[in-house]
Amino acid sequence: MHELAAAQDVLKVVLEAAQAQQAQRVTAISLKVGRSYAIDRMESLIAALASGTIAEGAKLEIESVPGPALVVESLEVE
Repeated sequence: MHELAAAQDVLKVVLEAAQAQQAQRVTAISLKVGRSYAIDRMESLIAALASGTIAEGAKLEIESVPGPALVVESLEVE
């Protein structure tokens, strides 16, 4: 279940960054995710949690990296 908490944290960071940029929509999110997370599970959780937010439908790019990392590398907004 640590993927759920991690996905919630990612979405919170993304939405706060988008709000700071006064974005209308998040179109892409790039993440670096440690191998201790199940990437397919993270992907589906983030997509589900983003439903109804300005990040809904954003393209999600996830790079698997060694260790416990979970980093929002970048995001694209409109």
